[in-house]
Amino acid sequence: MALVALVLILGSLLAGGWTPPAFSNAVATPSLGPGPSPTNQVAVVPTSNPGATLPAATPAETVAPAPTPDAHGCFPPPAGTVPATVVSHGDRSKKQVALTFDDGTNPENVHRILGILYDSKVNATFFPTGRSVQLYPDVWKDLAGVGYPIANHTYSHQSLKGLCYQLQLAELLHDQAVIEKLNLTLLPVMRPPYEEFDDGTRFATSAAGESHVVLWDVDTMDWTGLSVSTIASRALAGRAGSIVLMHTSPVNTARALRTIISRYRARGFTFVTIGQMLGIPGPVPFP
Repeated sequence: MALVALVLILGSLLAGGWTPPAFSNAVATPSLGPGPSPTNQVAVVPTSNPGATLPAATPAETVAPAPTPDAHGCFPPPAGTVPATVVSHGDRSKKQVALTFDDGTNPENVHRILGILYDSKVNATFFPTGRSVQLYPDVWKDLAGVGYPIANHTYSHQSLKGLCYQLQLAELLHDQAVIEKLNLTLLPVMRPPYEEFDDGTRFATSAAGESHVVLWDVDTMDWTGLSVSTIASRALAGRAGSIVLMHTSPVNTARALRTIISRYRARGFTFVTIGQMLGIPGPVPFP
């Protein structure tokens, strides 16, 4: 009876236009809920600063190659070293002259020259070798004690031209060490023995803390055994800004000195140190 009643009810519903629901075997997919679609999602990288952005990728750091020695095992000067300035005279518009004395291997004659310069109130510059200073320290202490500047002329007086940069620097530093050991002030310039130098000399001079390679424009040639009058004549060939080269060893240099001083003064010249001529601070006996 129940079945008959169910059939009658369904028939009545169908006659009234009712449509039964469709059935499917598909499995329902759970909803993802609200949020960005998969195409808009961005990977998140953990960071201690939530507001920071990732740095751009940078290329690997380049390491400078080590210097390469040449065929003789010599290394070049350090990169960025500025070569010392080479000078042979000062300002041509100033009527001044710089007397300079090299070497220092005759201590008695050094004292003679020093006595004449000091008595005459004449400024001058000395370029002794480190070996000379080492052999006769009291002479150079006396000279520095009255205000005369001492500058670098290498330790052993060997020619620098053609030597390795390191060997040239070693010569200059050895000279400095000898002078500093005596607590003497060194004017920061150098004079190359025999006027022989190259680019390595200029770099070594700069590396040693010295600004100028000091040459000359008046050479007395006194070391060759010239007479007093010839030395004086050659020394007096200078003009405004001249640097005069003499040596401490020849006795005739000391004998010619008073004539050289008096005749330059008669021409209206003043005597300056190399430091005064080039504007380099240093000792000056008569400012």
